[in-house]
Amino acid sequence: MSKKARRIIDGLIIGAVALYFGLGIIGVLVATEGFINVRNCDPDLLEEDFYRIQKCRPDYESLKEREEIFFKCGKETLVGYFYENPSPKGVIVFSHGIKNNADANLTQVQDYYLTHGYDVFAVDMTGCGRSSGKGIRTLYESTNCVVSAVKTVKEFEKTKDLPLFLIGHSWGAYGAVTATGKVNNVLAVASFSSYNTPSEMMYGSIEANTSKAAILIKPATQLGLQLHWGHNIYSSAEKVIKYHPSIPYVVIHGTEDKTVPYKSYSLYDNIVNDNYQNVTLVKLEGMHHGTPWKTLDAETYTIECEKALKDLRKEYKNKLPDEVREQYIASVDKDRSSEVNVDLLKQIDTVFSSKIQ
Repeated sequence: MSKKARRIIDGLIIGAVALYFGLGIIGVLVATEGFINVRNCDPDLLEEDFYRIQKCRPDYESLKEREEIFFKCGKETLVGYFYENPSPKGVIVFSHGIKNNADANLTQVQDYYLTHGYDVFAVDMTGCGRSSGKGIRTLYESTNCVVSAVKTVKEFEKTKDLPLFLIGHSWGAYGAVTATGKVNNVLAVASFSSYNTPSEMMYGSIEANTSKAAILIKPATQLGLQLHWGHNIYSSAEKVIKYHPSIPYVVIHGTEDKTVPYKSYSLYDNIVNDNYQNVTLVKLEGMHHGTPWKTLDAETYTIECEKALKDLRKEYKNKLPDEVREQYIASVDKDRSSEVNVDLLKQIDTVFSSKIQ
């Protein structure tokens, strides 16, 4: 082969490799701008149908009174909401998931623990609710949010001496688990529907929204993620659990979770075969991603209500009259759609209480 032909072939190979990784970098940038760097968790989130067919903060008498606490997380200002129990045995920091905020459906769990002996500190995470930020920044940012919230709670006069616990959901669950690798005063954690690493979660989302063939672009995707988000894309919740054996973790996942599939890149799947003595694993048959703390009947009923609204929209060709929509929402039995799994929440409370001296 002539030198000229070899140079041409080498150039084509280099060009193909550059194109391959370049597309990966651009793809991650597009996904980041379209999904990560957007605010979709503002207070008016509660006007969406999904939140109106089940209970959120306005539906709970226990959550009417609260104290707002502003604190910094990096350059952003976050808002925390402190709910006080008359005789608290501890305080729980709550961290919500993406497309959510502190006043949405996780209040179903906040209400339970507030009325069962705990102070509650619920946080609007970066880019969500009333907190500042263009968007959630990265799938690792929840760790920073929870760390800042924990430091705030330990400086707050009413909670600084109380036993401290964390409860998180999805993005917030990942943050709750990994935050224990950065602070020293968390006694136990409950994780609902967490992923294991940001890189696995991002790649899994790409695969779920395209096809299994996405594996062909995985190296390019990983490079793009690392360039955009840094080394934190590989931060593993499972490794934090492994290296903090004195902290009990309750890891909960639904078998029907399509957002963070429990048999794939979930935290649950990454530790199910490891026999960690500090982990309580809870597999919830038939439960989906959004509200795994509810009963199966509540979950099923909520899905039925969502389908009924979807059918109504189709009937009116996506121009559903406000009065028809309001009439249907008013007919929903919110007590049924929001019934919490008391046995599960008691199980978490048992783990938490075991750490209280």
